[in-house]
Amino acid sequence: MIAREEIQEIARRYGSPLGVVLGSHSALDSAAGLRDYGLRSLVYTTRQRASIYLREARVGRPGEVIEDLPYAVRRDLIVAEDIRDIVRRRPEPWVEAILVLDRYEDILKPENLQGLVELEGVQLPNRAFATYVGGEACAKVENDFPVPILGSRRLLKIENREEVEKNYYWYLERAGVPHPREFKYRVTKRGLRFLEKVEQPVVLKVPHAARRLERGFIFSADGPSLEEEVAGAVEAGQILHEDLKLGRAEEYVPGVTANFNFFYSPINAEESWGEVEKHVPRTRLANEFLSIDERRETTHDGILRMMAKEQLKADWSKTPYPLTFEVTAHGIISLRESLIRKIYPVADAFVDVAAEEEPPGMIGAYCVQTLITFQGLPMVEAVSQGIYDAGAGTVYDFVPKTQDIAVRHGGGANVHMGLGSQYANAKYGKPLSLGGRVALELKRATQKGKLDRIVT
Repeated sequence: MIAREEIQEIARRYGSPLGVVLGSHSALDSAAGLRDYGLRSLVYTTRQRASIYLREARVGRPGEVIEDLPYAVRRDLIVAEDIRDIVRRRPEPWVEAILVLDRYEDILKPENLQGLVELEGVQLPNRAFATYVGGEACAKVENDFPVPILGSRRLLKIENREEVEKNYYWYLERAGVPHPREFKYRVTKRGLRFLEKVEQPVVLKVPHAARRLERGFIFSADGPSLEEEVAGAVEAGQILHEDLKLGRAEEYVPGVTANFNFFYSPINAEESWGEVEKHVPRTRLANEFLSIDERRETTHDGILRMMAKEQLKADWSKTPYPLTFEVTAHGIISLRESLIRKIYPVADAFVDVAAEEEPPGMIGAYCVQTLITFQGLPMVEAVSQGIYDAGAGTVYDFVPKTQDIAVRHGGGANVHMGLGSQYANAKYGKPLSLGGRVALELKRATQKGKLDRIVT
């Protein structure tokens, strides 16, 4: 593995770093944030997706209102198929560079890696970077990408659920964070058989048969129903039998899907926060809550618009549209104010465990993906939980059940691009998206001579 000390030494030589982002997932928000803070960006993409970034150029100067877009693009954007062309043009006053590659993993070619360091590039990780460049268990990112990363190089792999033992489920267990209960099963000739009786709604999460980087979902009223559903899905080819050994069956938690976007700043953890530190430690204050978004999924959302009686009669196997939960869009939501207190402990517990298990731990953007449900909590003193309207006996309260931890720029944060993140806006007094918060950290670290503190 590339040593952090090696990366820090590279970062110490940087005077004017530029943000590097793989052109997919959340690159537009990243590039916009860099532009807004007067930092350059380099987006590397493939020919098949280049049109997104060519038509959505993030040009202009901080505070500039663009009225003549063709002129601004002509003035500020450069496009190249060879990174050496970008390096040669480094002295020019461009804002964004787009590097068009045949394949994403071509960024690992020695000439491209050398070019990124010559340009003083800092990779801003997203999920596409971890999967398309990282390879199995993100090994290529850990071993073959000697470019500073704003974030934790070694934590990226915890999202590769089936490839590593210490995945985010392991971290949730270790941190004591509430999450959906898992039901163990054994793989049979027809499908699966639960090891215990499951009498409650359950969902199977298993690799998608066609889109191998995605997961498929099967929901059922109880264990026996799921066993029958899986047998039918295997027979129909909707699930690959060999993938069942990689699946996870867990309780179906009825609740609101809410993705909480956070940012952990090692720099702010070293700053004085004044009187508030009498009540909250710096390391907690540096763990910033920025925004919330929710998922919209295909084809699930469309099916739910049908009348319930028609949903039961529909046979989707006779159509070109599979029953699936592929993330297609995101929406902005806010949280009932009294419930914000429920989210801080989840994020703080994860940051603590990450620091213990993979020093230096969490750096920068991450997302806590939850289902917020309502359940009975016996033997809990109501007032100690901040509940002031509870009667005697069992306390019923809201509980965030964490189903995923994304240790990089979350794709749902794109909903705040150009608008800012509601909680971040209120804190900073200006529109601030997640991409902007990343850029702000990069800028402040450079100004303070602490760039080596935020990279791995």
